[in-house]
Amino acid sequence: MLLVSQNAVTLSRWASLLGMLGHTSVAKQSLWGRINRSSVEFLEWVLGTVMGERMQSKGRSVPEVLRSFGRVFLQDSTTIKLSAKLAEAFPGATNKHGANKGMLKIQALYELVSQRFVHFGLSGFRRNDQTAAHDVLSLFKPGELVLRDLGYFVIGSFQQIASRGAFFLSRFKLHAKVYDCRSGRELNLLGLLRRQGQMDRWVCLGEQRLPVRMVAVKLPEPVVAERRRKARSNRDRRCSPSKRSLELLGWAIFVTNVPRQRCSTRTIAQIYGLRWQIESLFKVWKSHFGLTQIPQGSSEQLLVMIYARLLFITVVTPIFQTHRCTPGQDQEPAASWFKLAALLSDYFLLLCLEAWGISITGALIAQLEYHGRYDRRKRHNSVQKLMNLS
Repeated sequence: MLLVSQNAVTLSRWASLLGMLGHTSVAKQSLWGRINRSSVEFLEWVLGTVMGERMQSKGRSVPEVLRSFGRVFLQDSTTIKLSAKLAEAFPGATNKHGANKGMLKIQALYELVSQRFVHFGLSGFRRNDQTAAHDVLSLFKPGELVLRDLGYFVIGSFQQIASRGAFFLSRFKLHAKVYDCRSGRELNLLGLLRRQGQMDRWVCLGEQRLPVRMVAVKLPEPVVAERRRKARSNRDRRCSPSKRSLELLGWAIFVTNVPRQRCSTRTIAQIYGLRWQIESLFKVWKSHFGLTQIPQGSSEQLLVMIYARLLFITVVTPIFQTHRCTPGQDQEPAASWFKLAALLSDYFLLLCLEAWGISITGALIAQLEYHGRYDRRKRHNSVQKLMNLS
């Protein structure tokens, strides 16, 4: 974990750090032999154990509307580009020339109230979010809420969440069919929004006729213009938006099973806006915790580094919440996740060495004596060549 707090990860650095912690010398060749499937399974088990521990949220300011749900989950994913060598284990998208570069997809489930991750899933890029929508259903308990983006829009998954007594809140997929709950007739969603301006009513969703509460809020023109610009500039020509879709982008449209007595129209939109937190955390991972700085060797090396980084992230993420405060007239500004992460990545290793009473100078000198020499090999190095001059 201390090693992966650094941006660059090499066997030499790893061996040196182990030597500093253990007051000994470790050969990088010996370390190489320990990176195998057993190492992966061990770190996977440790990560699962840490995420399974219940962490208290004492002293954390939680709005009443969220506290009533018990736990509020944010589900999202992020991707990491890999070398072609790893494409067989973690296949990515195939380009027009048939080339396939590797790509790792990390599925994450973040609990908003306790500010901690409770699930990670690793796969290749080709396993899409819709498939992953079913992976975490067993974690949801009655009364809890899960927020999802369009990638996880699966009506069958919504049904299963509701059947467990839990709640879901998702953006609406514009091509999905909507029906009137009483007559069973398909609704002209765009026509209704044109006439009413906004919407908050129960409808039936898709061929499954799942009863959901549909909430549509009119967006400001600058926001609408930006959404339409992004839709038109989509590089995938198969996703060219229709006139209907472009016009519907003028509203933020959600589907949920949270009753109106519990959350108003405005509150639904505000709660969904909390999804930005997990996206910000992904940016922190990649900017300051070196998530993309991974070895391009074997799949075991990759997984050892990824699980170690996720373990580090799981442990340090609550620090962001500890240092958060609500800005006011007599208070300091709220803490920045990005600035906290930058400081942690720079000084975390030094702080831990100091806390454990390890003399940095003495430990470094010992590692320089061992690792600061040429490797043993048949080919002469420059010093040997110089000494052999006659």
